[in-house]
Amino acid sequence: MNAATSTPTQADDSVLRQLMNHAQLISQIRQDIDALAHEATDTVAGLIARLEDIESQSTTPGSAPTSWCWRSIGSNAADELWHLLTDWINWIRGRYPLARKIPPCWADHPELVEELTALWLAWQHAYEDRNAPLTAAADWHDRWLPGVLYRLEHGAFALDCANDHHPRPAAAYASPEPNGVAERTREGDSAHAD
Repeated sequence: MNAATSTPTQADDSVLRQLMNHAQLISQIRQDIDALAHEATDTVAGLIARLEDIESQSTTPGSAPTSWCWRSIGSNAADELWHLLTDWINWIRGRYPLARKIPPCWADHPELVEELTALWLAWQHAYEDRNAPLTAAADWHDRWLPGVLYRLEHGAFALDCANDHHPRPAAAYASPEPNGVAERTREGDSAHAD
């Protein structure tokens, strides 16, 4: 009986070890599958979010044009960009007390149009771009807004238009603005209203 009893016990131990090894492998495979499922879910969610962004940008009326260069932008896109920029400037002038340094006649100064377009672009990147770093808004407040406001009061772009519009002499500009930007700025857009 001892020989018969010891043989099944050794076989039982061997089978038990194999079962334990298989159980560990199955457990590891389950963990791997769970990790892959989470990864796949995150990837799909990210792709869906990107597709929704693309779809909303292409179907949202008033979404910003893809070109930001006044020099090379087409007239339809320039009109749309002008409208969006004007709305944003009106908003920022009311939102930030320091932004009151942006004179109501900003649209009559092509260099301000360029500066404010760049500031708006940086703002959009900071606040509306899903892939912007978490510090982008702080960078905008710390670097971009103060930089523009400083240039409006000091140096070559300094203006004395706080109370009244003071146009720069025509000789200050080398040539007319392309694509009607100068004409658009002189048409008296709604940006002149406080």
